[in-house]
Amino acid sequence: MTETLYADVTDSSNIISVQIADSHSSQVSNAVLTCESTSLDVGDSISVDLGYVSSHDTLFTGYVKSVERKEPTRLYTISASNVLVRAMDYFIVSADQDNPFSRSNIKAEHLVRDVLELAGITNFTYDATLFTFAIHNPLEVNITSAYDYSKFVASLLAWHLYGDKDGLVHFVDRKPYVMPGDSSIGTLDNSNIVDISYSLSEKDLRNRIVVYGAGDISAEAKASSPYLPAGFYKSVLVAAPDIIDTQWMADLSASYNLTAFNRPTKRVTCSVIGSSSYEARQVYTIDKADIGATGDWYVYGITHDWNRAGYMTSMELRS
Repeated sequence: MTETLYADVTDSSNIISVQIADSHSSQVSNAVLTCESTSLDVGDSISVDLGYVSSHDTLFTGYVKSVERKEPTRLYTISASNVLVRAMDYFIVSADQDNPFSRSNIKAEHLVRDVLELAGITNFTYDATLFTFAIHNPLEVNITSAYDYSKFVASLLAWHLYGDKDGLVHFVDRKPYVMPGDSSIGTLDNSNIVDISYSLSEKDLRNRIVVYGAGDISAEAKASSPYLPAGFYKSVLVAAPDIIDTQWMADLSASYNLTAFNRPTKRVTCSVIGSSSYEARQVYTIDKADIGATGDWYVYGITHDWNRAGYMTSMELRS
């Protein structure tokens, strides 16, 4: 039996199509929708509830970035981004170049919190870190966006910064693959998969990390990889002279990043029958031994495509 489609968008009616995309690697999640009528304007808050009459949920909240009206169809196309777009759009620049935003002896999670607050983002949660910055000298934040600086701090720890569908911003120890303690919430198999592919790649693998801190502080972490020629290293530099001012922090940053990056990318892409229950950063069990994809997988990226003809969800998963 075919289920009746459902879509509800703030101050909009006669919804024709909706696409919502989110990814572990994206700065923000985005929504693009087409409708026959709307009173939304640029800057307005927007919420999108999708699915079927019998089962639907809010999949996106954020702010309208553009509204386009097309003729002669008289249709509206609305583009929106989630809460972190405020951090992207907020450029930190001091009116007095001798007195910029600064902090001393501050934990990494509190630094990100304070920077995001500059952009008006206060709905924030975090994991506790082992990092305390600017122990010996104050750090200064200037001539950068609130997002770029917060993302920079996250990269030092191999941490993850993202905004969820309810507008809560997270700064957490969330790697882009299945971690100890993760639990599968469902199974993807022949009963719900429309198409699927599996690949293994060393493109994003890095097995040598170099960290530059203040003054002559530096650290290196490296390890051999069975996916690279013997004795061959793919390197990445993490430069943070303004905030890493102890050798211990430099060593820890190098170790964290080596653990995160010294691994191949095991990737599954699949299309499934659409459902509002699917979200980025969930974990699912894949049962497709015929293509070499079994066990638990992390939803790295997701796109919901809803229109009057039907509803499909596309996912990229990593293990």
